[in-house]
Amino acid sequence: MSCSKSWLIDRRTFLRGAAASIPLPLLNMMSAPAANLIGEKPPVRFMTLFKPNGVHPPSWNINNGTEHDFRLSPMMGPFAQHKEDLLFLDNMGDFGFSSHSHSTRRFLSGHHTNTRTASVDQMIADKIGGDTSIRSLELTTEGLFVNQIGCSYISYDAKGQAIPRESDPQLVFDRVFNNPLRRPGKRRELRSLLDRVNDDAKSLARRAGKEDRETLDQYLTAIRETEQRLENMKPGQELRDVPASMKRPGRSVNMDEQVNAMIDTIALALWTDSTRCISYMLGNSNSRMVFDFLGIQKQHHYLSHFFRNNGKGNLELLLKVTEWHMQKFDRLLTRMKSYRDHHGTLLDNSVVLFGSGMGHSDNHTATRIPIVLAGKGGGMLKTGRYVRYAENQKLSRLHLALLQKFGVDAGSFAGNKSVLPGLDGSDFDPYKERPFESWVKQEGKVIDVQGRLRMSDKLDETRVFFIDVAGRSPIRMELGFSDFHRHNVAYHVGTAITLKAEGQGTADTLVIRKIKAINSLFGKNPGDAPG
Repeated sequence: MSCSKSWLIDRRTFLRGAAASIPLPLLNMMSAPAANLIGEKPPVRFMTLFKPNGVHPPSWNINNGTEHDFRLSPMMGPFAQHKEDLLFLDNMGDFGFSSHSHSTRRFLSGHHTNTRTASVDQMIADKIGGDTSIRSLELTTEGLFVNQIGCSYISYDAKGQAIPRESDPQLVFDRVFNNPLRRPGKRRELRSLLDRVNDDAKSLARRAGKEDRETLDQYLTAIRETEQRLENMKPGQELRDVPASMKRPGRSVNMDEQVNAMIDTIALALWTDSTRCISYMLGNSNSRMVFDFLGIQKQHHYLSHFFRNNGKGNLELLLKVTEWHMQKFDRLLTRMKSYRDHHGTLLDNSVVLFGSGMGHSDNHTATRIPIVLAGKGGGMLKTGRYVRYAENQKLSRLHLALLQKFGVDAGSFAGNKSVLPGLDGSDFDPYKERPFESWVKQEGKVIDVQGRLRMSDKLDETRVFFIDVAGRSPIRMELGFSDFHRHNVAYHVGTAITLKAEGQGTADTLVIRKIKAINSLFGKNPGDAPG
C-alpha cells in the first residue's frame, strides 16, 4: 500500500476492546476518495415488514389517483413524510378468499401452495449475503400461534420449512454487536459495550476526516441510545426450577418499547453491513395480541373482524392498532434515512417491502392486498409513485421481479414466469375506469341493478354499502354477515357489478337487505365462499 493511502482501513474493521467488538458503518477511510468512486456501488439491502390481519379498506385504499398525482389515504398519514421514497402498488393479489395461514405463506412465497422452495427473502439473502457476518435475520414481536402454526412464519428455507424467529431485541443486539455475550445474566455483569471499545474509537476518530468523524459520532451515539433503551426495558418474571438447558426468552412489559428497540437494532445491523437481509413480523397473522399499552383490552384478531363484530367503538380500536403499525413503519424509514451510506442514505441503498398477505381484514380477501415498497434499492426502484394495475397481479410476479433485480438467476417463482412491470418506471397497464351503463329495475321486492359498488364513507357504518347509479340517488345496501361473506361482497368494492337482490322502498329510497346473485361486470368472479 502506498504512503498516500496509509490511512485506509478495511471495510470489515471492528472497534475492539476487552471481550467486545462492534462493526462499523461505511466510512470514507474504508475506500478510495469519493472523487474516484463514481463507478463503485454500495451493497443493496432487503428488508421486509409484515403487517398482520389485513386492513380496513376505506381507511387504507388510495382511490381516484394516478401514477404521479395521488393523495395518500387517511391510514397512510403516519408515514406521509416519506411519500417520495415510496412506491405504492395496488390491485396486488389473487381473487377470492385467503385464510390466515395462507396469507403469511403468500407474503414472501407467492402462493400458499408454494411449500417446497425458499421464500423470496431467503433466495435474495443467498445472493447478496457476501462476507457479512450474519446471512439473514428472521424476527417477530410474539410467540407461536399454536392453533395454526403457519400463521407464525413468513420466511422459509430451501426445503420450504419454516425458519425460527427471534422476538427479543436484546438477543438480536447481542448477536450483531456483542457476540458471544448472548446470555441476559452475563450481559448484566458487564460494563457498557461502548466503554470497552472507547479507546479504539478515540484512536480511529483522530485519524478520520471531518465527515467520517461526524459519521462515527452519529453511529456511536445511536449505539449508546439503543443500548440504554435495552437496558431500561423491564425484564419479565424469572422462571424458577427449570432445567438448565431451557433458555428463558427475554420479555418486555411494554410491547411498544420492545418493537422500537428491535427497529433501532435492525437499522443499525443494516447500516453496519452486519447483515443485508432481514424479515420482521409486527405480529402473527390471526394475532391474538392485546394492545393494552394503547388502552385497548380486546384482541387484534377480534377487532380485525370489524364487519361481524360491528360497532363504531370496535372499529375505532382497530384503526388505533393499525395506526400503531404505520407508526412503526415510519420509525424504520426515519432511522434508515438518518444514516449516511456511501453517497446517499441507508434507505437509498435498500428495498423495504411493507404489507400484509390479505386485503379486507374481515372477509379475508386476497385482492387489493396492501403492498408498499420503500427505498430506491440503489436505482432498482423509481419511487414517489402510485401504481394501480388494470387487473389483479399475483404477488409471485412482484417476487420474481425483485429476485431478478437483486441478480438472482430465476426464470420463475411459485409457478409464475412473468415479472411485475412498472417498478423502475417502466411501462405497465394502468387501471382505467371503463365506461358502462348503469340502471335499476324493480318488480315488487326483487331488484335488479347495474352500477358501481362502494363502501360507506362513514366509519361507523361497517355493514353499509352503496351502489351508484347515474341520474339517481345511490342505492343503499344493509347486509348481514352471511350475505357479506358468502357472496364475497368486499371483493367487488370499487368495481362495476350487476346485482339481483331483495329490498324495499320507493324509487328514490331503495334499500337492499338480501343478495340473490352478484357478478363483476368486467373482472373475475370469485364465487361463493367455501364456509
